[in-house]
Amino acid sequence: MYLLIKIVVMIFQRVLRVVCRVILLAGVFGEVQADEGRAELVGDVLDRLVVRNEGHGGGVVRIANAQEVLVEDAAGEMAGPGSKAMGGATPFEVASITKAVTAATVLKLSERGALKLDDRLGKVLPNEEGFDKEITIRQLLSHTSGLPDYWTDGPKDQTGNNGFLGAFMAEPGRRWNPEDILALAREIPAKPRGGKFHYADTNYVLLGLIIERVAGQPLHRVFRQEIFNPLGMNDTWLTYKEERRGAEPSHRYEGNEDMHNKPRQSADWAGGGLMSTAKDLEKFLRGLASGRLFHGAATLDVMREAVPVGEKDISYGLGLYRVKLGGGKGELWGHDGHGNSFAYYWPERDITFTGTLNQTENDWWPLAEEFINGGDPQQVVEDADKSYEISLSTGWDSLFMDRGMNGLRDSSGYGSGIYWMDLDITWGITDVDFLTLNAWQCFATQAPAYNELDTSVVYTRLVGDFAVNLQYLFVHGCMDGNFYSNDLTAEIAYEWNLGPIKLTPAVSYCFALGPDADDGSGFVKQGAGYLMFRLDGQIPVYREIVALEPWSAFGVNFQYNTRDIGDEEVEAFNGANNIEIGLAVPVKINRYLTVSGFAAYTAIPK
Repeated sequence: MYLLIKIVVMIFQRVLRVVCRVILLAGVFGEVQADEGRAELVGDVLDRLVVRNEGHGGGVVRIANAQEVLVEDAAGEMAGPGSKAMGGATPFEVASITKAVTAATVLKLSERGALKLDDRLGKVLPNEEGFDKEITIRQLLSHTSGLPDYWTDGPKDQTGNNGFLGAFMAEPGRRWNPEDILALAREIPAKPRGGKFHYADTNYVLLGLIIERVAGQPLHRVFRQEIFNPLGMNDTWLTYKEERRGAEPSHRYEGNEDMHNKPRQSADWAGGGLMSTAKDLEKFLRGLASGRLFHGAATLDVMREAVPVGEKDISYGLGLYRVKLGGGKGELWGHDGHGNSFAYYWPERDITFTGTLNQTENDWWPLAEEFINGGDPQQVVEDADKSYEISLSTGWDSLFMDRGMNGLRDSSGYGSGIYWMDLDITWGITDVDFLTLNAWQCFATQAPAYNELDTSVVYTRLVGDFAVNLQYLFVHGCMDGNFYSNDLTAEIAYEWNLGPIKLTPAVSYCFALGPDADDGSGFVKQGAGYLMFRLDGQIPVYREIVALEPWSAFGVNFQYNTRDIGDEEVEAFNGANNIEIGLAVPVKINRYLTVSGFAAYTAIPK
């Protein structure tokens, strides 16, 4: 019997392995087919993006795996209308991608024992005055040193320029050296070290000086010795420090202004001074990902140890951004630069994305999005410009909670069913700040007659995977008569990804500012409130267009609501309120509009 069971188990294991291989091969085959289809559309996206440059900046994109180039395309002219066409091998300014090279150089020196990541600034640059000497190299690399950014921070003049930018703009022909830059950076107040992420090129000027002092050579020679030569990056050079290598470079634009060959751009240096090609940037990413550049795999792990940057799904390691992808697709890591240059690696698929748009007033991300997620190229490009979203929803609840709003704790006719219509308009103020105007109307589907019209203003701030919402709500209801209420609500929510499925637990507190019940029909007393616990889910059904969104909510009253005490009388009460469960089906109509239908059931705890 034992032998028979063992044989059956062995056969089952072999069948299981075969099935898994078939599934895996089918998945890989499907991905390859998708790659081939999307690759044809990436060029269309590039063309559309470059058209938006209006002649000021040509673009190039290269997408490759370890075996072959999947996409290599170029669009536009190298130096404005009438100039040569961009090519796949045309060099361009990589700007802040330089930071990844600087960081990799520091980590190579660390592997060799020439420095330690937790060495203090006072040790590695003992003569550098005016900065906190306890700042570590690790904090410089991760932008957690508290140092200001000499490009953007500090007091501004009437033109909006700080001290550095005033001098920078006044002298286009000036060649900047690190000490000149740091002299102006010292005048800007710093924040405490080791705190929140604050992107600052000042960190990388100091890192460039650290590299030069430890290696005993100019930065561009160390780059060549440690990074470029080992990886065969023969078309990469540090501008204003080395002669051009390779073909004639393209021009980068800021709006209509051509930034090429202006000596003042030497102020980028260790934080943004490199010129390179899409192919050379691919070599750099492959050098990091394959372990060829570092002696040990653990060094890349250290480089990818990230801190939140304050934007949803984005964090920063030691010279590398990490961008979380939706739908269980993993992440990208790498860096991008001013002028929309980009160099990112997708470890889940072993694919690199490199290139540029040579224009600050644009967005390279649709190139990656088209390849990763697919879609109509025109819509993908238009989505990059999207500054607002509109959501229309309608649905029915068995009681009265509107997908989470608190309701009555009785089973009278008033709670026999509520039909809702909801309109939301959301504007993106910044990448992490949003403003939403909301209006909704509801009415009872059975007697007694009841209707309500509410409006609200919501401010949302994204902090990593958290969202903080602050809301002002005005309520106008009518049953036996009119009543009004003014509420303030604060909510914190956390987005939790389980592969393609998203779960968002949230807790909120509502406070009544002062209702005005003109005829005694109001039920919300001033100073009352409620606590709401809520869990939302999102399950993709078809691409980014259709999803299922289940939710559940539970409220606890603090004199905010009423309950039936008999003889047609009610009283305010404390304690548990209703438990609601529901399901919505949002459908994305276009880049601006989403419509949704929902149904919910609200139970009354006894």
